[in-house]
Amino acid sequence: MIELVTAKTMQEREKSACERFGLRTLLLMENAGRAVASEALSILRERPSLRRVAIVCGTGNNGGDGMVVARHLFVAHPENPPRVYLVGSPENLRGDAQYNYAVLKELDLPVQVVSSSGDVRLEEDTLIVDALFGTGLAREVEGIHREVIRCINAVTRKFVVAVDVPSGVDASDGRVLGEAVRADLTVTFGFLKRGLVLYPGRAYAGRIRVYPIGIPLSFGGNEKADGYLVLPSDVRVLLPRRSWSTHKISAGVVGVVAGSSAMLGAGMLVAQGAYRSGAGMVVWPLPAELSLAVRTSLPEVVGVTLASSARPDWSYGEHDVEAVLQGFEARKVSGVVVGPGLGVSEGVRRFLEQFLEHTSAKGVLDADALNVIAEHRKRWEGKLVEWVVTPHVGEAARLLARPVQEVSEWKVQAALDIAAFFGCVVVLKGPGTLVVSPRGEIFVNPTGNELLATAGSGDVLAGLIGGLMAQGLDAISGALCGVFLHGLSGDILRREGRTSIVAHEIAERLDAARKVVEDGTWELSFLDGDFSGTSCP
Repeated sequence: MIELVTAKTMQEREKSACERFGLRTLLLMENAGRAVASEALSILRERPSLRRVAIVCGTGNNGGDGMVVARHLFVAHPENPPRVYLVGSPENLRGDAQYNYAVLKELDLPVQVVSSSGDVRLEEDTLIVDALFGTGLAREVEGIHREVIRCINAVTRKFVVAVDVPSGVDASDGRVLGEAVRADLTVTFGFLKRGLVLYPGRAYAGRIRVYPIGIPLSFGGNEKADGYLVLPSDVRVLLPRRSWSTHKISAGVVGVVAGSSAMLGAGMLVAQGAYRSGAGMVVWPLPAELSLAVRTSLPEVVGVTLASSARPDWSYGEHDVEAVLQGFEARKVSGVVVGPGLGVSEGVRRFLEQFLEHTSAKGVLDADALNVIAEHRKRWEGKLVEWVVTPHVGEAARLLARPVQEVSEWKVQAALDIAAFFGCVVVLKGPGTLVVSPRGEIFVNPTGNELLATAGSGDVLAGLIGGLMAQGLDAISGALCGVFLHGLSGDILRREGRTSIVAHEIAERLDAARKVVEDGTWELSFLDGDFSGTSCP
């Protein structure tokens, strides 16, 4: 896994390393600027249409990095010097940034001080280096800085290289602080910043390149990173495998508690996700008439016949608990998926309370199961140990009794709070899906795209995770593998040229997703760097 850090952690580790080894921060700035300059020179060679270079600097250390870039580019091509902009007064420069500003003045490389947006003249066909704000930004971008960012984004033909993080992106949580630079490449230093792989930050970062900055920064002992980016190699190690002696029971039996008269399709998609995970059997208790409808489309599903209801709007009720539990025990169910399409009636609530209290199998709680739990959240405090819950942002807000906007803006904290309160593994769905353990470990999933935003996509994911758990994976491993393969199925569909999909197609690509993971032929397209990685905590 790739270690992720917040801005605070990065600053602390740089300070600690400098104190321990007696290194000067000026050396770190020099190494950072030289790395960006190297990337910029490569881009200029590869893209001859870029006829000029502009470097936009702030008055902090990120601006100092930009001035180092300017010096190296000037030395490399004195006949075509970069145009350097300083947004703010030179009097506000301090320390290493002030030193590098003085070096530029000594080299007679002009620096345009920017006091209004009219002072910035960014032409077409320009390589723009964004060194306005770095990881220390923690406030909304406003005033002249906001105007300059808009000027950068307004240029049509350009290539933007961001120094450490795109200006305006929160390095820790990926939030856009009012306005942010849209980069084509982000060159970041030491560690991969967590905000670069969390959305919306990742959408602004472009391709990401991680450079070492010359001092040992790795975590050791009992130290923990601020998160981990999951790699295909991590998933490959965790995936369950069959042997010559495997049979349908030992391959894992998934029990499904999903659907109602109006939402039978939700359970069908759960079943497809479970089977495509490699599970040997799916057991789904339903009344005879609904079970018949399921077998027409999915003859592989094994039924447990529940009492029929004269009502046309059937849903699970308290009277079904014993039959479901006995049916699962008889079929040796080893993992369950509960929630999609259940509805939120009082009968469903009573059913869930008793079922969850008495079932010995663990698995996934999704959709309406989460909505029922949210209505009586105190009852479930600490009661969902070894379960995986899979909310989207709206469901997460209900589980926490918080506004949706707050959860949307602070996703990491929301996932941590759900995991701690209920004692479960949390899969907070959406772009850059988060997987969080009750111990506070944070994992960011790198696969998936906008095609997955289709009805039933989450049902397939729930079935997939439940199927992996039925095959013996623990909650965190099942969640990590399931989320990665689900997203990768979406990526495969996009590579096929698809612009729209339906959910069952996600399930149908899971075999292909697993194959490229096991073959080692899938790489993260947005990330470069030399990562030694770390074992899953």
